[in-house]
Amino acid sequence: MKILKYKKFTGLHIVCKKCNKLIEVTSAPYKGCNHPFERQKYKAIISINGGRKTRDLKALSYEDAIKELLDFKHELENPVKLSIAPKVVEIKTELLTECIKMYADWLENIDVPKHQQVIRSNGYIKSTIRYVLNFTDFLQVNKVNLNTFKIYDLTDDIVGKYYEHLEPLCKSTSTYNHNTKALRNFNSYLIDKKGYLIPNFFKDVKLKYENANPISVNDADFTKILDAISDVDSVHVFSNGKRRNMYKTYTKDAIELVAYTGMRIEETMILKYSDIVLDGDGKIQHLIGTDLKFDRAHNWNNSKEPKKVLIPCTKELEALLIRLNYKENLGADKYLIAGDEKILRKTIADQLSDSFTFYKKKAGISSKITLKHMRKTFLTKLHTKTGFVESMGYQRSAKVTLGNYIDKAEVVKKVNEMGFSFFGD
Repeated sequence: MKILKYKKFTGLHIVCKKCNKLIEVTSAPYKGCNHPFERQKYKAIISINGGRKTRDLKALSYEDAIKELLDFKHELENPVKLSIAPKVVEIKTELLTECIKMYADWLENIDVPKHQQVIRSNGYIKSTIRYVLNFTDFLQVNKVNLNTFKIYDLTDDIVGKYYEHLEPLCKSTSTYNHNTKALRNFNSYLIDKKGYLIPNFFKDVKLKYENANPISVNDADFTKILDAISDVDSVHVFSNGKRRNMYKTYTKDAIELVAYTGMRIEETMILKYSDIVLDGDGKIQHLIGTDLKFDRAHNWNNSKEPKKVLIPCTKELEALLIRLNYKENLGADKYLIAGDEKILRKTIADQLSDSFTFYKKKAGISSKITLKHMRKTFLTKLHTKTGFVESMGYQRSAKVTLGNYIDKAEVVKKVNEMGFSFFGD
C-alpha cells in the first residue's frame, strides 16, 4: 500500500479520509485500511492547554507538511483576537477526484466558517461520499482516466450511461434515490458554494417514488417473542464464526419499553426515572421523551430547547415501571434500562435490535419485522384506538406520521370491527 512520505515528527500524522484511520505506523494496511493513496492527508494534532486541536493539512509533501504544522502550532500559541486577512483568490481545482475530496472536507466542516457549519454524523458523511464514489468507480470500469478527468468533462451522455448501469444494481428504490441525492448535492455544492460554472446534470434525474407501506407487529407474534426471551439457547453464531450471547438481564424489559412508549430505540434507552411525571393523585400521568432525530436535524447547535414528547402511560407501561421499581427511584437521574451499566446508550440500542431479531427467529416467526416496527405498532394502535396520533408530537407533522407509521391494514381491520356501514343506522 503506497502512503505519503512519513517520518516521525511530534504532532504530524497521516490519516485516511475515507475511513478516518491513522495509517502512518506501517507501510502495510493499518487496521484494515486499504483505501487508495489519493484519500490520504497529512493531519496536525496539537496538544495545548489541556486540550487537543486538529487540522487537515493541505501539503502533499513531507517538508511542506512540517512547515504547515509549525505554522498551525504558532497560530495556536499566539492567538489574535481579531485579524482580517487579505482576501485570497481561490484557485479552483478541476479534477473530479479533487472536487470530491473538497466536498468531503466541506461535509466535515473543515475550513468552513463557524456560522455556516452543519453537524453531520460520521455515518452520513461516509455513506454520502460512498455514493459519490460509486460514480467514479463506474468511470474507472469504463476506462476513464481519473487522473485527467475534469469536472468540466461531465456530460449528459455520461450521466445517462451511469444510470443505465446503476438501475439494475440497486436492490431497492431507496438505494437508487440515495445515490441520486448524493450526486445532486455534490453537484449543487460545486455550483452554489464554490461557484463552478457547470450544469447540475443530476438534478434532471427523476427520483423513484418510494411507496411507504408500514407494517406493524400483531399481538400474538409480540407475545411469542417476549416468551422466547431467556438465557437458554441464547448464543448466536455469526457467519464469521463469532459467538455472542444475545441475552442480557435487561433485554425483555428494554424491548417492552420500546413497545409501550412508541419512541425510537435509542430515545427509549435514554429515558430516566426523572422523566416520570405524576398527576395530583400520585399516579403516573406521562413520561417525558426526547425526539433525538428532530434535534439532530433542526437543533444541532443546541440553540433551542430539545423537542419533547409526552408519552401516555398505558396499563402495560405502568406495570413495566412497577417492575422497574419506579417508586423507589422516582426523580433519580438514572436510566430506566441498565441504569447501573457503564455502556453507551447507542450500544444498548444496537444490542436490542440484534436480540429482537434473534428471539423473533427463535420464536418461529418468519416475517421481516424488526424492533423498529414496534414504533409503527404503537402509533397504529394510538391512531385506531384514540384518534389522537396527529396531535401527540411523535413526528414533526401529521403527514409524516400517517404516511410512514400507520399500518393501513390494521386501520381497515379496526374500521370493520367498529361495524362501519355505508348507510349507517
